[in-house]
Amino acid sequence: MTNDEFRRRARRRAMACAASLTVLAGVLGGCGGEVVPGNARQSTPNLAALDMGELSAQPIAVPANDNDTYGRVMESARLAEVVVKPADFDKDLSYGGSALLPTPGRTAVLAPEIALQPIAQYGMIAGYAVNGTDSPATPPAVGDSKILRMTVLSFRADPIARLVAGRIAAADMARNPDTIRIAIPGFDDAYGISRKRSPVLVTALAHKSFVVVVYAADRVVDAAALSARASAALAAELPLLDGFVPTAPDKLSAMPFDGDDMLRRLLHPDATAWPYPAANQAGTPADTNWFGFAHGTGVVYGPRGITHLFGQGGAAEKFEPDPIERAAFIGDWWLMRLSDLAHTRSMHDRVVAAATANGDTPVATPAGVPDAACFRGKDVPDNARETRYRCFLMDGRYWAVVSGQDEKTARQRAAAQYALLVNTR
Repeated sequence: MTNDEFRRRARRRAMACAASLTVLAGVLGGCGGEVVPGNARQSTPNLAALDMGELSAQPIAVPANDNDTYGRVMESARLAEVVVKPADFDKDLSYGGSALLPTPGRTAVLAPEIALQPIAQYGMIAGYAVNGTDSPATPPAVGDSKILRMTVLSFRADPIARLVAGRIAAADMARNPDTIRIAIPGFDDAYGISRKRSPVLVTALAHKSFVVVVYAADRVVDAAALSARASAALAAELPLLDGFVPTAPDKLSAMPFDGDDMLRRLLHPDATAWPYPAANQAGTPADTNWFGFAHGTGVVYGPRGITHLFGQGGAAEKFEPDPIERAAFIGDWWLMRLSDLAHTRSMHDRVVAAATANGDTPVATPAGVPDAACFRGKDVPDNARETRYRCFLMDGRYWAVVSGQDEKTARQRAAAQYALLVNTR
């Protein structure tokens, strides 16, 4: 399977994977709570006895990066660590999703009512966006929901970012005679843009070499309430950006593919090809401006980025990311590294319990894998059949999820994933 084929298949299955994240969101919401003691000893298993089919249990050699396209995807994932989640400053906004924005073309969905052409014209480097709403509907409807989307875009230099923020406002005002400027309290340099009698406000602000775009919508037309919400969002966001050191543009093509030592530990369907980083977009044409399970592939997230992915779906207000240090994604499969074995054990046990409570059907686990649980998912559509059977497993501080369209395939992949974790201890 080529990398392009793998990415296309991952995009088709992305919405079905949201069900897995829903289960995890409820479980991971308590990661900071009581820890169930685990056995701190790691056994030395007989890997030769495992049924892995034709899969390899050896890590793929990490290639050198020489392409800034890959660097832009990885830089976008780095930005996730400094983009505030709307629920962090407004507990009502606990439903949502997030997306990598490594190219200007992907920013068109950020604020469909506003002209964003300057983003492409002035050489955007990377970007990341996270949504929040008080409605579980997907997508939430403007006028029927409280919505806020936080987006951070990076550029080559501070003056370019200032130019882009101003040009976004100028371009939209030139295009639409109903555009009006709205002042943002506490941020005189921010460009607030709305329409007459519209419940939507889009705010653009340059901060260092970044442009922060805040999209706010509500059920009623209330410019004062929307501007106050945009102000709160900016106040929460800017201190995070102050602590971020962007990768120099001429260093993007030299960014290491696996600097966190995670991806080589995660099973790849094609054991001969490295999982090069790529963005994906969940959803259908009707909701492409509302991000679901758009985590990307061949990428690694830190604690804050993990909360964007798992601390959603109404569980955001109780999510504690601290025990989870890193999360790696290759298509539908992911691997987490936690702070210690006890937290890993606790999370594994609660995920298994949550899957059962969700109505998933337990099936046989792979022989010789000591800490694994496999399930047949409930109501998995045919276009997501590759995720119909899921296996959760752990080894030491690492916890993984793999899947397959049938029980045997899922078990063999789980066995291979376990062997790979053992071989990379």
